[in-house]
Amino acid sequence: MKRNLFSILALLATSTLVWINSPASATPSSYQESCNNISVFGNVLSANCSQVSGSFKKTSIVLHGIENINGTLKVTDPGKVSNYHFTCRHIRIRGNYLEAACNRINGTTMWTSVVLQGIENINGVLKYISSP
Repeated sequence: MKRNLFSILALLATSTLVWINSPASATPSSYQESCNNISVFGNVLSANCSQVSGSFKKTSIVLHGIENINGTLKVTDPGKVSNYHFTCRHIRIRGNYLEAACNRINGTTMWTSVVLQGIENINGVLKYISSP
């Protein structure tokens, strides 16, 4: 009986941690479907995005909430400006993924990626419509 109770508590604790690390309000970004020439410099995402009129407009947005946690890109605090670029290099965008080679605590470098969430093209302007 005690073993079953412990197993259930362990499962609940793990489930709670997974839920905390998965923002409920985050939605997959779709800006890449209506933008081209997408690039990233530091923590600024830039692109040429279509407007309702059919023309394209150069736009950019500062990425929020992404940090380098021991060589892994993670969304931690959507209220903060991303700081991963201080400890990562070879930063690039591939589809809806931000990829980089990031420093680890032990001095090695590791390739990592994170899905960009909540960024949309609103009439030629990149905007967050939900938390990253």
